[in-house]
Amino acid sequence: MSYKSENWHQKLAEVRGHIARREGSLEKTADEIINDEINSLIEDFNTEENLQEVTDKEVDALKKLSKDMQSVLKGYQSIVKMGDKELKDSKYNKDYEAVLKARDTIFSLIGKVNTQKIMNKEEVEEKLSVEKSIEKLTEKNMLGRLAKSMELNEDNKEKLFEYFDKGELEQ
Repeated sequence: MSYKSENWHQKLAEVRGHIARREGSLEKTADEIINDEINSLIEDFNTEENLQEVTDKEVDALKKLSKDMQSVLKGYQSIVKMGDKELKDSKYNKDYEAVLKARDTIFSLIGKVNTQKIMNKEEVEEKLSVEKSIEKLTEKNMLGRLAKSMELNEDNKEKLFEYFDKGELEQ
């Protein structure tokens, strides 16, 4: 026998061993791969640092993922009803619970992201309000200085301030 034909069993075992060690190998089921991806995404979102800015695009994507998770659950339930009903055996309860937990975690994540989005919006509105207040105070300060330099009496000062507040003069 030649060298190539003698070692093919050994080489095949090496290749299979390499595939088994690789993440996402053929040894994992599709559900395991999906669950691993979902769990890594959830871990990324659960850190507070990642929830600093939330956009509608992210919320919409999570809602779509939630719908996809619901369809995964329905698909699992329909598979349970197929064939000899093996998946109805209680030994598969943990697998079913994992699907439910993944769906519920996505629901929870949507709530967290929506809350953060609302909080960010309120912070931005508050910041804008403070900036407008500062602008208004600066404007009034400048008007006061202008009125003083023009040596206006109290009635004329009031007319000047009202003009800048309302943009019109009372006559």
